[in-house]
Amino acid sequence: MPSGGQYGDRQNLQQLQQSAPMAASPGGDVGAPQPAGDVTDGLIGFDQPTQQPDTPVTAGAAMGDGPGPEALGLPNQPDEDLRRLIAYLPVFEHMANQPNSSKAARNLVRQLKGMA
Repeated sequence: MPSGGQYGDRQNLQQLQQSAPMAASPGGDVGAPQPAGDVTDGLIGFDQPTQQPDTPVTAGAAMGDGPGPEALGLPNQPDEDLRRLIAYLPVFEHMANQPNSSKAARNLVRQLKGMA
């Protein structure tokens, strides 16, 4: 509420605001969408037997039996990108050795040297 004004103006302003009709929302007054069905349908409990007995539990992990993260087919995994940057290590070292270089630049050089 604004302050100041004549005595009683505040009460008049409140009454005007309360009596004014509220604007409808742009999309209309529509409720939230409801889920199509029970979201727990098809879930398998921890106490249930596996549905994929030939798949090792380490499938998808970076180590162990089964396919690793490369099976996802995602291009340019972070490790692959960093390996490609090793070729530019002398340039990054020069950048990191400058007086005003950032901590991130120095950490990048450390990370690349650790992989080389």
